[in-house]
Order: sequence, then C-alpha cells, then structure tokens
Amino acid sequence: MLSSFRFPRFRWLWFSNLAGSAGRWTLVLVLSVQLLQMTHSSFWVGLGLFLTQGPAILLAPISGALADRMDRRTLNVVSCLVSAAVTAVFALLSWAHSDLLAVWMALALVFGLSFVAQMTVRATLTPSLVPTGELLNATSLMQVSLQGAQFAGPLLATPILAAGGPAMAWTFCSLLYLASAALCVTIGEVRAGGRRQDAGFGLVVAYRYLRSRGAAWVAVWAVALHCMLTMSYLGMLPMFVAIDLHAGTSTYGALLTSIGLGAVIGSLALAQFAGTRYRPALFGYAIVFSGVALSMLGATTSASYALILGFLVGSSQAMFMSMTLAIIQSAVGDEFRGRATSFYQMITLTPMALFGWGMGGLADVTEPRPLMVTLGISFIVAMGIYALLSSWLRGLFRPVGWLPVPATAESVGL
Repeated sequence: MLSSFRFPRFRWLWFSNLAGSAGRWTLVLVLSVQLLQMTHSSFWVGLGLFLTQGPAILLAPISGALADRMDRRTLNVVSCLVSAAVTAVFALLSWAHSDLLAVWMALALVFGLSFVAQMTVRATLTPSLVPTGELLNATSLMQVSLQGAQFAGPLLATPILAAGGPAMAWTFCSLLYLASAALCVTIGEVRAGGRRQDAGFGLVVAYRYLRSRGAAWVAVWAVALHCMLTMSYLGMLPMFVAIDLHAGTSTYGALLTSIGLGAVIGSLALAQFAGTRYRPALFGYAIVFSGVALSMLGATTSASYALILGFLVGSSQAMFMSMTLAIIQSAVGDEFRGRATSFYQMITLTPMALFGWGMGGLADVTEPRPLMVTLGISFIVAMGIYALLSSWLRGLFRPVGWLPVPATAESVGL
C-alpha cells in the first residue's frame, strides 16, 4: 500500500502536500462561514470559492510552461509562501472585524492564483520522484494528502474556529502553508529539461499532445464532467447544512471532515489494490457512487446520515480523480508534462469553479437539496452516454484498458 514511500523525496513531497492541502480545506471552511455570515447569500460563498480556483484559466497555461522550464520545487515553494501571506492577511482582517467584501474577493483571487500554481506543479513533481510502475500507487497516496486533508484540515480547524474565532483559524491556515513550503525545500531541484523552442505557454501544444493520446484525452473529458457535476456542490454546502439539515457551523465542519475521511480511505484502498485486474471494478465504483452518493446526500434530512453519505462522496470522488490523473501522467512525456497538466487543470478546475458559483447562486433561489440530487443523477447519465460514444472509455472497464501507453516526447498528433 505504501510502496512509494520507499523513495525519500516522494515522502517529503507527500508531507508538504498534506500540510498545503490541509491549509486549502481550512480556507474553504473559514472563508465559506465568514462569507455566509457577511452576506447571508450562497451566491457570494460560491463566488468566493470560485475565485480560489477559477484562475486556472488565467494561470494554468503559464504555470505549466514554467514547470517545463524551471525548477518545479522552487515554483511550489514560492506559491506556498504566497498562500501563507494571503491567509495571514485574512487573519488580520478578521481580527480587525473588516467586512469590506471587495477586499475579501480580491484576496480570494490572489489565493486562487497561488493555489492553481501549486496544483499544476505538484502534479508534475510526482512522476519525477517515483518509477513509472509506482505511478498509480504514488498518485493514490498523493490523493490521500490532497483530498484526504479535507479530513485533517477541518478536523483541526473547526475547534479552533469555534473556540478562538476566525482570526485564529486563519493563523492556523497560514502556518500550514509555511510548513508546506519548508517541507518542499528538502525535495531538491527537479527539472524537466524542456527546450527553449517549445517553451511557449503551450495551450495549442498541450491540446494537440493530449488529443493524440486516446486514453489521456478520454480521462481529461471524463474528469471535466466529474468536476462540473459532482464536485460543484461546495458553494451550496453551507446553505444545505443550514436550510436542509437545520444545523450550524459545527455540523458543516463535521460534514467536510467526513467527506475528507472518505477520501483518505478511498485513496488508501486504491493504493492497496492498484493492480490492473482491480482497476475496472474500482473505476466503476468511482463513477456510480460519485453520482449516487451525492444524490442521496442531497436527499437526506438527517445530519447523521449526511455524515455517512459524505464519507461515500469523498471516497468515490477521490478514487475517480486519482485514476484519471494517473492515466494522464503515465501517457505524457516529462518535457511536456507541465503544459499537459496545465491543460488538464484548466479544463477541470475552471468548470468546477463556474458550476460551483452558479449552484451557489441557484441555492439562493431554490433550496440546495434538488440541485444536489439532480447533479448526481446527471453525472451518471452523462458518463453512460460518453461510454456509448467512446471505445477508449469502455476499454477502462476491462483490465487491458489500463495497460500503460508508452509516453514519448513527440507525437504524431503534433
């Protein structure tokens, strides 16, 4: 299960990612609560969360090109330090009881730029630190730290928020990002060897490269559907807890923790059963329960059942994201990995952020429950139609569909 931990540099990256991801989910918790208290509107909660990841469309092409030319370790450290600085400013604003919404939104945007850079660079670092045969295991373990931090972050931050207030919670968040930067320094220099003549921001290059690799291209669009339909609920989740579950901040924090715990267990299960023969069944589970569990979560009126269903949501979504990312990373050459990853981030994070904002706005008009139910069902239907149209996607339901495709620096599609 933990075979990738044999490599010391990967271990340092894993702990760095854990600290940074815990900071990310602490931000989601505290920012959502404060924006809802300021505005009493899910529209503004959704917009705030959109700004923390929506900048993918602006920065991902640049960060991908830089990751192919520069030291990826340094890029990750700098972006973590920016996140630490922004969350420290949030702490000062909370301490001063400042509720200037425009300032909060501007800071959310700056954080979003640093977050997108981290997502792109971390995804390119993993394949450089482990052998190809360990990539799915390593990606699954990174998913434990990435989405599994949704368990650790709120678990630690919720009592701090309840006892010490938002300023203390933001300070904790800032310290997590400082720890992430310090841990990443120990990885050492990691360069891809990208050439000067192919160092453009490269959206066209990334598109052509991914388009020429069937499995990777299918994975990009499958995860885009997944992010739009099953991961856009965060903007309406605080309102769901308040309106549909008739609960408060502690329940919201517990629900985020439950979703994160599910992500931890799901990712560990995937790391344990990373063999080719298990992948079709796990992929099927991830697709079905990503939709079914979200619909059932939206339909429940019990906070206790919501915690159980949140666990299933987290486990299935973490598995799906790990498996699709592993497909993409194993199909591309290292000198193109930054730009290919940036295209992947843009095509997934941006729709998720837009849909999350839109769902947050709709939750002000109608209660969140029917929206969450509809999103879950829509994902299953959409993936069923996609499977009928794509032989590559159907192939992933057979072990042979998971055999690695050799990655080359150049492709006929270019």
